[in-house]
Amino acid sequence: MLRRLLFLLILVFAFPAFAEIDDEFETYETSEPEEIYDPYEKINRKVFAVNDVFDRHLFGPIAKTYRKSLPEGVRDAVHNFLNNLSLPISSVNSLAQGKTDNALATFSNFLINSTVGLAGLFDVAGRKGIFYKYEDFGQTLGRYGARSGAYLMLPVFGPSSTRDFSGLTVDRMVNPIGFNVFEVGGRREIVPVEYFVGLVLVSGIDTRESLIDVVDDVRRDSFDPYATIRSAYLQKRLNDIKN
Repeated sequence: MLRRLLFLLILVFAFPAFAEIDDEFETYETSEPEEIYDPYEKINRKVFAVNDVFDRHLFGPIAKTYRKSLPEGVRDAVHNFLNNLSLPISSVNSLAQGKTDNALATFSNFLINSTVGLAGLFDVAGRKGIFYKYEDFGQTLGRYGARSGAYLMLPVFGPSSTRDFSGLTVDRMVNPIGFNVFEVGGRREIVPVEYFVGLVLVSGIDTRESLIDVVDDVRRDSFDPYATIRSAYLQKRLNDIKN
């Protein structure tokens, strides 16, 4: 039971919500966000402060070493592989939202890149002009009218909300590569735990590496990094749901 709970917790936090923030801040300002609802701000700010310490002294340096140590082509291949693993769930969420064309494009990307692209290491579909928009269950809930709810700052993994955290949990629970809520052949997991933990760690490093410049900019230019990240995250999620 403890092993099962620990495995679920790892899955829930496997792909950081912090990845929702990128460097296109100007696009966020074009949408009118929901009124910010942050009833746990005092706790969130404390969590943010702890996260910042860990990031400055552990996660950030690891990500920068990763960037300096590996050629861009290798990092791109790792990113493509990890991204490819998420496409089946994205396709299902697109279908649930009635976005049939995007669902087909997403699944086509997965099939092409998983085969011709050598398990997703190469984005062959993208080079052929088959583009898609990533969709998660938090977006699906928002598409059907669910509000974002309380803003949350998750330990280690950054900004989220009650809706997005719930959506993330569902996505991870139904993902056969991660946590399998049903027993298949007497096993609860399809991928051995040790391989999955390694996948989680590499995914975290890949995500943090992609945010090096963004995080550095926020720290350098923002008077209140917590408020900046909160606003950017909520506006980004609003755009994701609307488009």
